[in-house]
Amino acid sequence: MKTMKIWRIAFVMLAATVSMGASAQLESVKELLMRSEYFNHERQVLIYTPVGYQQFDQTYYDVIYVFDAQDRTMFDLVHCLLNIACKPDPDGGRSQSFIIVGICSPNLWDINYFRNHDYLPMPIHGNNGLFREGYYYGKSPDLKKFVKNELIPYVTTHYRTSGRTLGIGHSLSASFVLDALITDDLFDDYIAVSPNCCYDEFRLATDIENYQFKSRKTPRFIYASMAREIESKPDYWGDEWKTGWERVSTFLKDKSHFNENTVTSVQTFPTYDHYGSFMPSVTAALNDYIVFGAKNLVGYVGEETYPVHIELRGKNLPDTIYITGNQEALANWEAKGVRIPLVNDSIAAIDLRLHLPAQFKFTRGSWEREAIISNADTGNHVIHDAEHTTRIYRLWERDPWMGEEQK
Repeated sequence: MKTMKIWRIAFVMLAATVSMGASAQLESVKELLMRSEYFNHERQVLIYTPVGYQQFDQTYYDVIYVFDAQDRTMFDLVHCLLNIACKPDPDGGRSQSFIIVGICSPNLWDINYFRNHDYLPMPIHGNNGLFREGYYYGKSPDLKKFVKNELIPYVTTHYRTSGRTLGIGHSLSASFVLDALITDDLFDDYIAVSPNCCYDEFRLATDIENYQFKSRKTPRFIYASMAREIESKPDYWGDEWKTGWERVSTFLKDKSHFNENTVTSVQTFPTYDHYGSFMPSVTAALNDYIVFGAKNLVGYVGEETYPVHIELRGKNLPDTIYITGNQEALANWEAKGVRIPLVNDSIAAIDLRLHLPAQFKFTRGSWEREAIISNADTGNHVIHDAEHTTRIYRLWERDPWMGEEQK
C-alpha cells in the first residue's frame, strides 16, 4: 500500500461556534498539500468538519467531495447551504452533518498544467475529437486514481467516515463527476451542475446512454442541472452543447433505465448563467439529497449480518431501556423495542447480529421518553460497516431522557 506524504497542513478555524455543555464546538477547515504518485505537482485539498465533530465521537459522517474547490466560494457554499438552506429531516430534526472535501485544480504556468487537464480525458475520435480547449486535456484518468487510491483512503484513515460518498462538480468538473460514475463508480451519489456533455463528439452522452445503471443494486442519487447556456448558444460550442445536454437529461429522466432505489433528478435554471446557476442548483440538489437519505437509506440494509456490541452509559440508569431501529432484530422502530440488560447502575449493554447499515435509537418504552445522547449527533445512530461495530453512547447528564432530569 502506498504511503502518501503530506507536505504542509494549515489549520483554519471558522467563525461559527456552538456551545455544547462546557466546551465550544467549532467548524473547521484544514488545508492540505498532498504529494501524489500520479502528478508532478502537489495537490491542494480542503477538508471541512462540522460543528460537534470532536465531541460526537460515536458519529461517523458521510463525505461530500467538491471539485473546483480552487474557487473557494464553491467549496464554502456547500457547507454553508447544508447549515442554513437545506430542509431538516422529515422527523423534524436538523439537516444531516457531513465531512466535506474540496479538491482544487491548479493553474501552473511554469509547468503548463491547468484546470482542464484534470477534467478531460484523451480524445478517442481522432482529429474530430480534439477538444476546443486546445491541448489542455488528458489527465482525468490520473485525477480519478488520485481520488480513489490516495485521497479517499487518506480521508477514511484520518476521519470518522461512514463509507458513503457524494461527488459534486460544475461545468467540466461536472462532466468529470459523471464520467467517474461510468468508468470507476467513484462515488455512491452524484451532483453535476451544467456539465459539458458534447466534448469529443458527445462522448459523455454516449457513455451514459450505454451504461448499465441497473447493475447497481444499492440506493443511489444522481442529480444534473443546466442553466441558460442551452438557449443562449455559447460561441464556444454552439448547438452541440444543447444537443449533448438533451441526450443526457432525457436519459436520466427515463426511470426505466434505473432500479427503483436509484433516484434521479434533472432541473433547468433558465434565468441563471453558467456560473451563477451553481448556487440554486446545489441548493435544490442538496435538499433532494437530504430527502433521498431519509427515504431511501433509512430502510435499506445489506443481506449479511454482523456481530455488534452496543453500550449506553449514564448515572443511575433505569431498569427498562430499549433499543429500536431499522430491522427485525431491532423491532422495526417500535418504541418499546429490544430491552437492553443492565450491567450495573451506570452501564447497559447488548450484543446483537445486525444487517448493516444499522440505524437505531434508545427509549424508555415510548418516543416521548427518547434518550438524549451527549457524544453522538442528533438523529438516528448508525453503524455503517463491519470495522466499527462496537459503540459506546453516553447519556446527557443534565437531561438524559426527554422530559426527565437525571437524579
